[in-house]
Amino acid sequence: MIDRRAVMLGLGAGLVARPAFAADEPIAHGVLANNALAKAFEKSRRDLPDVTLIGPDGEFGTDTLKGRTILMPLWAEWCAPCLSEIPDFARLQAKYGTRHFTIMPVLTATRRKLTPDLINNLFDILHARALKPVVEKNFTGKLAAAMGRQGNSWALPCNLLIAPDGTVVAREVGKIAAPDAAAGATPPKTGDAETVTRAILGQAQSLWGKQEGEDFAAAMAAGFLG
Repeated sequence: MIDRRAVMLGLGAGLVARPAFAADEPIAHGVLANNALAKAFEKSRRDLPDVTLIGPDGEFGTDTLKGRTILMPLWAEWCAPCLSEIPDFARLQAKYGTRHFTIMPVLTATRRKLTPDLINNLFDILHARALKPVVEKNFTGKLAAAMGRQGNSWALPCNLLIAPDGTVVAREVGKIAAPDAAAGATPPKTGDAETVTRAILGQAQSLWGKQEGEDFAAAMAAGFLG
């Protein structure tokens, strides 16, 4: 078992500021021309590193991720912005996930040896069971280091958009908070981090939980990338 307090240990260490929108916006065109999330995506290296992933059905390689559009949030249990986006991604997956489009979060750069079963426990807490638990084999953190790189360092959250041919079209680094992320009932005093408490209350904490996220996911499910 995994309890909330143990998983949230060091939660505040993962805060990442959103950089300014990139001048080159590879996703912000067509129906997403004015979408704030699409505008936040920037060009990325086009190939995923050769990494083995472990999911509920066993091991698979990054080279097998072809045939559908994939939104791949790279996250870690110590990253508060990552955790605040997870429930929003789960709601989008439940509504728009099809054989043509899926949201597949991957745990990378973890500080704890979290198995898919333990990740499922965390997803239960966050009301995010619409998402499949996937983790890098051997907890290497290669995906975070390669795809979240900014200069001499790397950052999370890092959300990758992968086309049906398996190439990475773009990435978005850093949480984009919803304007009213702290709105709603004041979270009760608990032993959990506020991020977790708000997730339990069902409050959207990122732009993925707003209309922009709905429009983005709907476009991908409709074949925006082919």
